[in-house]
Amino acid sequence: MDTQKVLLWIAESDLADRIEKALDRAGFSVIRSHQDADVMDKLLKLEPQALIADSNCLNDKSGEFGRILKNQFRKTALVLISGSRKLMDRIHALEDGADEYFTPESEIDELIAKVKAIIRRISMVNATPRSLTIRDIVINLDTHEVKKAGKLVDLTYTQFKLLYLLASQRDSVFSRHEILSKVWGENAFVNDRTVDVHVKRLREKLGENNQPSKYIQTIHGLGYRFV
Repeated sequence: MDTQKVLLWIAESDLADRIEKALDRAGFSVIRSHQDADVMDKLLKLEPQALIADSNCLNDKSGEFGRILKNQFRKTALVLISGSRKLMDRIHALEDGADEYFTPESEIDELIAKVKAIIRRISMVNATPRSLTIRDIVINLDTHEVKKAGKLVDLTYTQFKLLYLLASQRDSVFSRHEILSKVWGENAFVNDRTVDVHVKRLREKLGENNQPSKYIQTIHGLGYRFV
């Protein structure tokens, strides 16, 4: 197995040195960076398993950087180190894409253990195909593409969400209210009829113009299920 790489982007040299030594003892290959452009270049070229970044380096751009990482570098874990102990700062960092949050006073051994755990978790997620196949239908969660018998099915985003909701819990019956809540959201200004119209159009997109449908079944008085 190749040595796992960790990219360090930490302003305080003493802290960076301590973390680097601990990572080295744990068997990681450590790369250090000092500026934005350099970090992006190393992420692209080296594809590290984790980036440990100092919030001071990010200059209040942790949310933007977190989103870039989650969109472009899904195999790289983001561990944010910040001097703030405020609960809301921690919550915001995690919501913005950080996989873990530490203060400089945290135990280095705990940091290393959690980096290992995060890398394992992300590796497992990426090893799992992000697609769902049922009979001749393939739903790709990364590209939001649907293919039926190898041919691309042109769906709107809402139709895709509806199809995935039903297909991901095959044989489960969803009421119209549940579908509205999960696909459109609780505060959407739509009604039960909207669900019926979208199911009809989705069936048509799947090549079904007659009843009964061999994919989306109507359960009278209850709702719909994918069979």
